[in-house]
Amino acid sequence: MSETPQDRVHAIVGDLGSMAGMLDAMSSASAPLPLEWLQEWVERLHIELDEAWAALPRGEGVA
Repeated sequence: MSETPQDRVHAIVGDLGSMAGMLDAMSSASAPLPLEWLQEWVERLHIELDEAWAALPRGEGVA
């Protein structure tokens, strides 16, 4: 079964929710945030979301 652009966007939204939860938990932790790891994660999500957006069908209410 192939993954649709909508499936990819849904997965990315889930990743963003996970990131928000992780950042919330880490903000109260004594260990410093792994900024390099977070930067790579955000960059990956940006690329995946951009690719999924570009693959969405046009003319169906998608601008």
